[in-house]
Amino acid sequence: MSVVLLAASFTACSAGGSGAPQAASSMAAAEDDQNGVVSSGAAAENGSLALGTTSGSTSSGAESPSSNSAAAAVQAKRKIIERLNYVIETLKFDEAVAQVQNLCTSLNGYIQDSNVTGSGILEKGTLRHAIYTLRIPQENLPQLKEKANTIGTVLSFSSSSENVSEQYYDTEARLKSLRTQQERLLALLQKSGSLTDIIALEKALADVNYQIEELTGTLKQYDSLIQYSTVTIRLNEVIQPTQVEREPVTLGDKISHTFRQSVHGLASFGEGLLVFLLGCSPVLIFIILIVAVIYWFAWGRKNRRRRQKSPQPVEPEHLEKSNQAEEKHSDKNL
Repeated sequence: MSVVLLAASFTACSAGGSGAPQAASSMAAAEDDQNGVVSSGAAAENGSLALGTTSGSTSSGAESPSSNSAAAAVQAKRKIIERLNYVIETLKFDEAVAQVQNLCTSLNGYIQDSNVTGSGILEKGTLRHAIYTLRIPQENLPQLKEKANTIGTVLSFSSSSENVSEQYYDTEARLKSLRTQQERLLALLQKSGSLTDIIALEKALADVNYQIEELTGTLKQYDSLIQYSTVTIRLNEVIQPTQVEREPVTLGDKISHTFRQSVHGLASFGEGLLVFLLGCSPVLIFIILIVAVIYWFAWGRKNRRRRQKSPQPVEPEHLEKSNQAEEKHSDKNL
């Protein structure tokens, strides 16, 4: 019966997370003490990984060899996930793709994902775009930053880092606690002879094993993201490189920048208008002919209506006859 109660207590402990963040942090601090690194009590309570000052520190403020070693230990124990993002344009797309692949191989990295869209200017007149997700060892990131501009023109660059030291060591401490529980459950299982005890112990052991597998996977994911940084490269094929100008600061720079933008906009408008007129000239000519024919018919019809409405000129013979008739009528009246 006591074995069943013990197994139930193991199950309750594992369901409760196998230690709160304070317990996990204290276990991580104890592990640091075994490695020769002294942690402060407040840091252990708060779950942080900051190391306290050693007893060998001098009162003058100068760093002693022990403090230097402690700082180096802290730096070595930091778990940082770094991510880089590049937007690069190139006139020679195929060569740039080859450079990305060769650079990744030379830095002992690998391509996690890649996607290329477009057919190319020579085939169907469509520009190509590529997105590469590279995994580069963290210690080789400085070399990548130096050689990124050899791929093409870097339009934008951004980087981010995430400190997961606390989550990492808390997970590690929980995993260590669960493995201790696993060993104890296995020892109890070997000593137990009752079927009820065996079933309870196997159930508790299954729960512990499940949590161990889950935390082990989490640590492996952390290790992968920490050891191999994620680098995203967006590669764009262009016909004409983009002119990257610095931000104007002085009044003269602002005026000059605005003037160049105005001239560039006017030139772009004129170029676009010329391309439109020449490219659409067959359609425009056809439309102009249709409009001319419609106008000619409308103008001719309008002129015919004007002629019909205007008074007819009187011929000389009719005019003489009308005069004679008027004279006869006047003689009769006389």
